[in-house]
Amino acid sequence: MSIDASVSGPVQAPAPAGAAVSVENLSISYAAGDALVPVVQEVSFSIAAGQTFGLVGESGSGKSTVARTLLAQLRAGSKVMGGTVKVGAQEVFSLPAPRLRALRGGTVALVAQNAGQALTPSMRIGGQVHEALTSHGMAASRAQVLQALDQVRLPNVKDMARRYPHELSGGQQQRVSIAMAIVARPDVLVLDEPTTALDVVTQAAVLRLIKDLCQELQTATLIVSHDLGVVSGMADDVAVMRTGRILENQPTAALFTSPENEYTRELLRDVPKLRTRSAPAATAVPSEDEGPEDEAATSEVLVECKDVTISYNPGGPPAVDSVNLQIHRGETLAIVGESGSGKSTLAWTLAGLRGATSGTLRVEGGSAGRAGGDLGKPVANRSRELRRMVQLIFQNADTSLNPRRTVSAAIRRPLRLFGTVPRSQEKARVEELLTEVGLPASFGKRLPSQLSGGQRQRVGIARALAAGPDLIIADEITTALDVSVQADILELLAGLQRTHGLSTLFISHDLAVVADVADRVVVMKNGRMVEVGPVEAVLAGPNHPYSASLLASVIEPGDLDLPSALSEEQTWMDDPDGGWEEPGDGHRIRKWKDA
Repeated sequence: MSIDASVSGPVQAPAPAGAAVSVENLSISYAAGDALVPVVQEVSFSIAAGQTFGLVGESGSGKSTVARTLLAQLRAGSKVMGGTVKVGAQEVFSLPAPRLRALRGGTVALVAQNAGQALTPSMRIGGQVHEALTSHGMAASRAQVLQALDQVRLPNVKDMARRYPHELSGGQQQRVSIAMAIVARPDVLVLDEPTTALDVVTQAAVLRLIKDLCQELQTATLIVSHDLGVVSGMADDVAVMRTGRILENQPTAALFTSPENEYTRELLRDVPKLRTRSAPAATAVPSEDEGPEDEAATSEVLVECKDVTISYNPGGPPAVDSVNLQIHRGETLAIVGESGSGKSTLAWTLAGLRGATSGTLRVEGGSAGRAGGDLGKPVANRSRELRRMVQLIFQNADTSLNPRRTVSAAIRRPLRLFGTVPRSQEKARVEELLTEVGLPASFGKRLPSQLSGGQRQRVGIARALAAGPDLIIADEITTALDVSVQADILELLAGLQRTHGLSTLFISHDLAVVADVADRVVVMKNGRMVEVGPVEAVLAGPNHPYSASLLASVIEPGDLDLPSALSEEQTWMDDPDGGWEEPGDGHRIRKWKDA
């Protein structure tokens, strides 16, 4: 954004007597050499018991820094320069160590954005929920642990309780983190980007659970998010932050209908909207005689998957079950579905991070006369040219880059691995790629920690382009980005796709983003394809009730309530006799229970 959103002074909100949370004139700086750089400037707000306060703003605005102060947490090198942070009557930064330990997790609980880092990798899920209960003096039975996991809509909770974090999807890890936070019934709940890894159905259900519990227990809640729909559905009041200051602070309805600040208006304009567009109806999963997608049969096929099944354990239930799909040259195919539906597992298999259990995955001949090959093999068993043809952009750009290697080194590695340019031209090619993704050539000397989230994601895109691929797999690449940066990244990716003639497999749970970027969309549930068709057809008139439930669960900015929870009739049947139907084409499709 190029808007000058400066204001003459901070937006103040005097704290009412008895507020559960009171932040007054908070200023925080961090050390940069001999200088102190302000990151939070004179921020004030309060939260009453049972109320939810939202903080929104772009990456680097200071919103997460403010949120963590409720637990008396500051990042290394930071210092409170002025103001107070009170939880109840306690000034949190003056608490002695024993009372501070009691505050964290007991009085104030945190749900962090990256659940994978918040969970203990060597401890089973059930044990971690049990510990969250007992560490705050609560009795914890196995039944209570399973109930906590069931409340956040985790499937097969007995099995989940025995798993380790790495055996769960990102969305499932996030739900465990939420269960651990709410199970201790805290007085204050801090939600720092709590739903970025959740599909829309699970997001709506989990947010409804949190909202109902907080109202029932009179918990004061602070929610930090770049998802303006989530904030509008959850918060009673919302403050917009930029460059460490609050630009405006209004009741939610007023902010979304009559924003006072131009920066707020720009944020709202940047949010992708889920547009309902009329088009021919989408197809249900077709028969093998018809081919996986007849509506695109005239396009040249780049990648074809036939009866692909992928299991994590031999003899175990498949994560991907009998999937048939095609990716055509130059198109963007999106895969949507809830956490654990198998969409990322399929993407990782195409990228070679794991092998297929059965079925065939094949890429046809690529650009520059490259030969096609078998994508069912792990990457270690693929030829160099085959590895080069399929490149993956990861969801978490911060963890996919080596923190000790410069940006230039990260981009140079595929150039050297695939020999795309002579060594004498590597430096020039790195600079060219940085320019192509909208970064200055000087950024090549920086470390990942010296970049913003959006800048790191641009480096990930440049690294993928360095190989000269035919297919880019973009796995949830915008979930951690604020709306303005997300819009820039999607526009960049679309431009690069046109320039280089790339095909893109776009994995996402954000249906509004999918509506903007995809040509066709596949809907997955429990490892199976339940619907496939042109994006306009699937979003305008889904033939499958699960697709309809995804659309009904979308929360858009200005929605002042959350979608209603799915009724008991809108649940998948587990009875293998009554819950399945055989369409006669060899595919067993889940049957929706009638009301």
